[in-house]
Amino acid sequence: MNKKFLFAAIFAACALNLSAQSFTETFDSNSLEWTERAFKNEEGTAIIDKGVMTIQSYTKVDVALLLAAGQVEKTLTAFETHCYAPLDIKKPFTISSDVTVKKGEQVGLMFNFKDFGNYYAFRMTEDYVQFVRYENNRCVGSITQGVRWKKKRNKLAQTWLLKSDGITLEFIVNDEPIMKVRHMPLEYTGFGYYTVGQCELIVDQVTFTQGL
Repeated sequence: MNKKFLFAAIFAACALNLSAQSFTETFDSNSLEWTERAFKNEEGTAIIDKGVMTIQSYTKVDVALLLAAGQVEKTLTAFETHCYAPLDIKKPFTISSDVTVKKGEQVGLMFNFKDFGNYYAFRMTEDYVQFVRYENNRCVGSITQGVRWKKKRNKLAQTWLLKSDGITLEFIVNDEPIMKVRHMPLEYTGFGYYTVGQCELIVDQVTFTQGL
C-alpha cells in the first residue's frame, strides 16, 4: 500500500474519532446534576433510582380538547427535569434517549434550555408532534403535524434522537424521521424532558455525541 495513502487513511480515522466524542448518562449517579424532585406536589416528581430517571406528572387535562379550543398554552401546566449537556451546541451533535412512555398525554424533550421560560421543545401526543419555542414564558412559534404511530405509543420502549447539523434540527423516533426544523439558532446547553397531564416517562439512558 502507498505510504502516503496509508498515512492519510490513519489521519482521517483519527480525525473522525476526535470529532465524534460521546458521553452516556446511565443514571447510576447524577453526574450531570439533573433536577430531581421527590416531593409529590401537584405538578409531579423526577427521581433517579436503580439506573433510570422516572418522571411523573399528575395534572389531569384533555390535551386534544384544549388544543382544538386554542387554549393549550394558557391552560396546561408542564413538568420538566433538565441538565446541562456536555456539548458545544453550536457545532453538530446528536442526543439519543432510550425511554419508555408508560402513560402520557403529552411528553417530549426540551433543549436550548436557559430556564423554564426560555427553551425549545419537541413534544408529542397520540395524534401529533409539535415543535415549540418559548421566550419569556410565551410561546413565540410552533410547528404542528399529525402523526400515525406504527404501534401504540404508550407502554413501549422507544429511542428518541435529536440531531443538529448546525442548520437543521431533526427529531427521530425509533429510526423514523418525525420532524425537521431549519434555521433555529442554538445558544444554551440545557437539555431535559417535558410532560403535561397524567404522564409517566422512564429514561433508561441518554447519549450525547459531539459530531454526526
